[in-house]
Amino acid sequence: MTYPTPQNPDSGPNEASPKPVSPPPSKERPRTNPDLFTEGGTVPVNSSLPLWEASNILTQRRHLPWVMDPDGKLCYTRDVNEGQGAIYFWVAENTEDEHPATLAGAAALAVIDNFDIRAACMHLIYAAHATQVERPWEEEIVIDDRQIEAYLGLQKRTDKSRKEKLALIEEIAKQPCKITTYISWPKQGRRKGFTVEEGRLWHILGTRYHYQQDLFGNKELSGISFILKAGLWAKYFLSEDGSQDQNLSAQQSTLSKALLESVMSIWQHREGAARLMVWLLFKTQTAKKQALSVQTLMEVAYGPAKVEAAKNDLQLRKKLANTWDEDLFTLHDRGWKLHFDPALYPPEIQPVGFGRTDTRRPRGFFETLLTAQLWISPPDDWVAQPLPSEGPDAPSEISVGGSDPNPTLTGDEVKALRLEKGWSQRKLAVLTGLSQGLISMMENNSRSVTPDNELILRRVFDYM
Repeated sequence: MTYPTPQNPDSGPNEASPKPVSPPPSKERPRTNPDLFTEGGTVPVNSSLPLWEASNILTQRRHLPWVMDPDGKLCYTRDVNEGQGAIYFWVAENTEDEHPATLAGAAALAVIDNFDIRAACMHLIYAAHATQVERPWEEEIVIDDRQIEAYLGLQKRTDKSRKEKLALIEEIAKQPCKITTYISWPKQGRRKGFTVEEGRLWHILGTRYHYQQDLFGNKELSGISFILKAGLWAKYFLSEDGSQDQNLSAQQSTLSKALLESVMSIWQHREGAARLMVWLLFKTQTAKKQALSVQTLMEVAYGPAKVEAAKNDLQLRKKLANTWDEDLFTLHDRGWKLHFDPALYPPEIQPVGFGRTDTRRPRGFFETLLTAQLWISPPDDWVAQPLPSEGPDAPSEISVGGSDPNPTLTGDEVKALRLEKGWSQRKLAVLTGLSQGLISMMENNSRSVTPDNELILRRVFDYM
C-alpha cells in the first residue's frame, strides 16, 4: 500500500477542511433544504468512488481488507488507475471535531463493528441531497427527523415508539460522519491530478433538538434537525466539472425510496441481501451489462472469510448456499431482475423455483456455484430508462414459477396458512423479513396485503 504523500506534484496546495460552525440556538425548527422524492419514488444520486466505498464500509464493515498504515491507524484503501492514485479511509469516534483523531487497533474495530447497515441508507440520503445542490462542500444541507422517517419508511413502523425512532435516527445519522478520507487522484489525460487532505466525508455542523410539553409541563423530545455539508472531496467529484469527467467515476445513478425502505425492513433477517442491494445500486450503474460472479457477490454479502471457509466445510457450504438462494429470492421479491447465465449457472444449481426442481443439489455444486455468473438489474421504475432485457449481454429474465400477477391473498388466508405450518407470527416475520407488527395487522385485516408482500408470503409458504 502506498501511503498518502503530502502533495500531488500536479496539484496546487492541499485544500483545508471546512471549519464547522454551530448554528445559533433557536426554538423553531430550521427550514429543511432540499426535499427528496418530491416528484416520485426516485432521485438522482452521484455514484463516484468516495460515495460507493463509504457505502461498502458501512455495510461490509470488518469484511473489507483493513490494514495498519505507517502511523499505526487502521486504514482501508481503494486503488485508482492501477495504483497510480488511491482513496484512503479511516474512522474516528466523535463527530464534532474539525480534525478528528483517527483510530487504531481495537478502538477502530469497535467503531467499525458498530456501524449499522441502516447508516448506509443515511449516507445515501446525504449523497442524494448533496447531488441536488450546486456547491455541496460549501452549502449547508438541513434535514430533520420527519424527512428521514418518510425517506426510510419509519412512519409505517408500529413496533417502535416515537422515542425509539428518534434515538435510531440520531444514531444512524451520525455514523457516516465518523468516516474520514484522503484522496490522491492521478493525472488522467488533460486533467491534472489532485489531492484532498484528510477530512470528514460528511460534516455535522449542528444538531438541534426540539421539545414539546406534556399536560404536566414536562418537556419531551419531539424532533431532531441536522445541519451538515459534504467534505472537500465533493469539490472534485460533485462539482459541475467532476460530473462531466467520466474518469472521476462521477456518473449519475438513481436512488429509489423503495431501496431505502427495503434495506430498513430486511437488514436484520436478510443482512446479505441488504448489503447486496446497496452494492448493486452503484455496480449496476458502472457496469450495466456486465455479468457478475457469484463468488464476488457472496463475498460482498457474507465476507471473503466465510466463503473461503465454506469450501472446506460441508455443513457451512449447505448453509451458505441456502442463504444465498434466499437472498436471491429477496432481491427478486423486491423487483430486482435476475438473469442466469445458461452455461455457467445451469438450472440444477439455481434456487428452487427458478430453475431447480429437485431440493437436492448435485455433487460438487458449490465449486460450480462460485464460478457461476448472472446479471442483476434494478426494477424498471428505479431508472430513467429500463435496462436492456434482450441480447447477448442481458438474457431474458427468468421468473419464479407460481407467482400470481393478480394478488388475492387475504389476511384470513395468511393466518390460516401460518397456522397450517405451525408457525408463530414471530417465526413468519423471521422467514419473510416483514415485521411481526405488520403480519399481525394483515391477519387482523387492519392492513391489506400488498402485491409485494403477497409474493414474499406465497414463496415462504410454498417452499418452506
